[in-house]
This record gives sequence, C-alpha cells and structure tokens, in this order.
Amino acid sequence: MQLIALQPEDPKVQALYLEIDRLMNSLYPIASDQSLSLEELKQPNVKAIGLANEDGIVACGAIVKKFEKSTLYGEIKRLYVKPNYRGKGLSRRIMQTLLHYAGEAQIPLIRLETGIQQTESIALYESLGFDRCPCFGLYRDNPLSVFMELKLNNN
Repeated sequence: MQLIALQPEDPKVQALYLEIDRLMNSLYPIASDQSLSLEELKQPNVKAIGLANEDGIVACGAIVKKFEKSTLYGEIKRLYVKPNYRGKGLSRRIMQTLLHYAGEAQIPLIRLETGIQQTESIALYESLGFDRCPCFGLYRDNPLSVFMELKLNNN
C-alpha cells in the first residue's frame, strides 16, 4: 500500500470523491453536505492523502488548516475507505498520518464533523483520543452531526 498525495486533476481522485458523495447522499440530506470539494484540494492550507495499490486509491483523508477567532486548528475531511478494504486499519493509518502532519505543522487542535450513522468512524476517532465538542466554524447544530476535537501536545 503506497501513501500518495491526492491531486484534483487525477481521474482516480475524481471517481473516489464521487463514490464518497454518493454514499453520503444516500445516508444524509444533500443540504447537510459540507464536504471538501475537488477544487479545494489545490489550496495551500489543504493536505489530502490516499492509500493506493493495484486496485487504485482505496482510502483517503484530508486536513484543512483553519483559523477561528484567532485559534488555529486542522479540520479532518473526506476520511474514507472503499468497502472491500474496510476493517484492515486503513482509516487509522490515514488518521495517524494526518495527525503526524498536524504535529509537524504545529497545529494545536484537530476538529471534525461526522454523521451519526458513521458509528465505526466515531469509534475510531474516540480510540485516537477525540472528544465530542460543540459545533465550530461555519457548521450549525444539526441532529445528524457529531462534532469532535483533539488537542495535540505540540512542544
């Protein structure tokens, strides 16, 4: 399994994002979609990675550096593993890579929003030390959303 940077021009990345969108739109109302777009991958504040093998890109995730009321944080976006590859620790590997990057970039706080139906994701985040928190950024309270954060020890 090779770790790669995701490029918005790559048809494999485009197909993967379409797959994620179809899944999310089957689980939640489209109005609640706050996904990272392909165009946003080009922004300098975004680090998007994937795991690839002979089948193509099988897992992905991103972190977006943001400021809110003078607080620097990184928001986890688009964490996804293709169904045939679930249960193999790939989402944990993506998350650990993104958290390592955040530590190197001296991002003191990691936040994320996920859906209430993503129970495996919530369990992963909790196992990594994330705690539930109030909504943040441009999000509004939503009964379909779970907001979480993790404070990093950047010494």
